[in-house]
Amino acid sequence: MTKVALPVSGDEVTGPGEGEKVEIFEVENEIKLIEEYPNPALQAIAARGAHMLKSALDKGAQVFLVTEMGPPGVRLLQGKAKAFLVEEGTKVDDALKLFKEGKLQEIVKPTHTERHG
Repeated sequence: MTKVALPVSGDEVTGPGEGEKVEIFEVENEIKLIEEYPNPALQAIAARGAHMLKSALDKGAQVFLVTEMGPPGVRLLQGKAKAFLVEEGTKVDDALKLFKEGKLQEIVKPTHTERHG
């Protein structure tokens, strides 16, 4: 069983610094939502995405599905969890299915530079 966390706005996957909420799923044979809470990144001043990532790590997340990730996020997850890139506009259900099928690309370096203030 893998705990997968996603930043979400509406029903679409976003970047960790942008999502309105964080959803954590258990992914095994079935995909089950086990937790949902407001994204703490929205209250942060700097390195917003890292706040979302840390909050889900603290809740046992092992995998993150995101549309982008900056240097602070990549550094934070190193050796702790894996992250996979999802295209903008992807629905949560589709992203989870793609992850389960092994069709997402792992994020090994930042997808952008430090830009969120």
